[in-house]
Amino acid sequence: PDQVETFERLRAWRLVEAREQGVPPYVIFGDATLRALAVHLPRSAEELLGISGIGQSKLERYGEAVLAILSDEP
Repeated sequence: PDQVETFERLRAWRLVEAREQGVPPYVIFGDATLRALAVHLPRSAEELLGISGIGQSKLERYGEAVLAILSDEP
């Protein structure tokens, strides 16, 4: 998948998460973080921590889901 497609998949996931939690999507991750994920395609927790906007708490909360999206080949 290309970067745009990956970004859109991340955005769709973020929207579902935000609705479930009753918060605006940017509270989960900002667009800049989603763009960085789509460009760099981290494959591990350590690589996720290298993305701006992802710290330990967000890694623990969302890391598994994000890595699943990034590793999912259509």
